[in-house]
Amino acid sequence: MSHNQLRSLPADAVGVVASSDDNYAPHLTVLFYSLLANCSAPERLSLFCLDGGISSENKSRMNREVKKLGASGVDFVSFDRQRFDDLPTIKHITSSAYYRISIPELFDNSVHKVIYLDCDMIVKGDIIELWETDITEFHVGAVENLSGHTYKKLGIPQNQYFNSGMLLINLDLWRRDQIPEKVFRFKKENPDRISTNDQCALNGVLHEKWKHLHLKWNHQTGLYRPSEQTEAFPKDEIEDAILSPGIIHYIGWDKPWRKVRFHPLAGEYDRYADRLDQSPRSKPGFIDYLLAYASVSRLKKLRRQLKWQAWYQKNGYNLYQCHNRTQ
Repeated sequence: MSHNQLRSLPADAVGVVASSDDNYAPHLTVLFYSLLANCSAPERLSLFCLDGGISSENKSRMNREVKKLGASGVDFVSFDRQRFDDLPTIKHITSSAYYRISIPELFDNSVHKVIYLDCDMIVKGDIIELWETDITEFHVGAVENLSGHTYKKLGIPQNQYFNSGMLLINLDLWRRDQIPEKVFRFKKENPDRISTNDQCALNGVLHEKWKHLHLKWNHQTGLYRPSEQTEAFPKDEIEDAILSPGIIHYIGWDKPWRKVRFHPLAGEYDRYADRLDQSPRSKPGFIDYLLAYASVSRLKKLRRQLKWQAWYQKNGYNLYQCHNRTQ
């Protein structure tokens, strides 16, 4: 990331940063569209994308779509990606997952706070509400991680381990305490304690320095699986996060752009994808369903999906009915 191109923002601007390579760019477009469509002041949003090799065609398409809803466009930030090449990647995650670590190096000292969002998200709430959260005394505002048990290997308490898909970042404290450098160092020095890409390293450095935000700001699939962890939260917070999510996070392999999906709210991705000039989702065929339902675990996921969709309908949630659009 070039230090001689530090960004500044207007006084009332809301800085939102994501990162993407070319494969994820169409899905980031859907995320940005949902963000703008549900924002009470879209003209205040300044959108940034850490560019992991996005084609000019995808950049143009993204800019066209966000401008429809009042944004000035997307600022694509190029930087030296080789810095991340020697960091290991896990499963379906690419090295672009690490780019968020360097966000403080993107802005000058006049920018005190930004929101980071993963590409596999849809924003349903008003991002201004999240933005106005006071994190003056904290390095980051985040939501407790409800998916998996990676906190065990890391060796910190479950309720001190956050999900890094949505981060409200206090840039002042990150700069002061040199958090990017500490995260990189932690990642390299503690390979035996890490079972995610950057999430474990971020938690290793910041697990006592983050503000717990409402579960609705990072709606995770763990909400659909009652456990000792979810029981520790107030019942009304769990129900609010399920029924009125501010940000839906499609964690793991079950992405909403797959031909066959099992997330109860996969249709929320379609709701915004179908408004674009070119929807990045494709229509499943009979063989796709046949392959998807060929295992007992997938059939269990289907059963859970249908159960929760029935619950949503009973509680008045407007589930999006997919239109049969092809790519």
